[in-house]
Amino acid sequence: MANVLQQIRTDHVNMARLLNLVEAEIAKARQDGMPDFLMLEHVLRYATNYLDQMHHAREDAMFRRVVMLEPEAKTLVEEIELEHEQLKSTGEQLYNLVCAAQNADFVRREDVILKGTDYVDTLRAHMQKEESDLLVRASRLLTESDLDEVDAEVEAIHDPLFGGVVEQEYQGLYNYIMAQQESIAEVKGD
Repeated sequence: MANVLQQIRTDHVNMARLLNLVEAEIAKARQDGMPDFLMLEHVLRYATNYLDQMHHAREDAMFRRVVMLEPEAKTLVEEIELEHEQLKSTGEQLYNLVCAAQNADFVRREDVILKGTDYVDTLRAHMQKEESDLLVRASRLLTESDLDEVDAEVEAIHDPLFGGVVEQEYQGLYNYIMAQQESIAEVKGD
């Protein structure tokens, strides 16, 4: 079983893949095209249900241990925890816009573009900050025992999209991702 540090890094890679999909849909909207609101809804549901709940709880627990061992990291950890709350709020706002658009409610294209761009850019910068600093510190400071304790501290939930068994509500998004990968492989000639 992967430890909590490995899972966080895997989650970042997976979320970066999903952010690429969101970015492509925002690009369609910028060019006056129709974004795939259903796909966006699925990505944002995953982000708000898994990333904002489980992933960030794991990070918060792990980063608190980092601060215990390296108190000078406290300011950065507080910044990260605040960003977790901001990302959750921004993600929920974007999710609500996307759901409204899907329900044929009036939604300004510009609002979807601005909220979507803000969400993508903020989440990417946030993950980069964690990868380049706090995860490096955690890797250096925390023992396997520490990581096991962090994992035990946070209720373990299986990743509903990338965790090996895809939950029913994410099956459409999973199929979309797999089709995209097959399409890329065909273009490359793999």
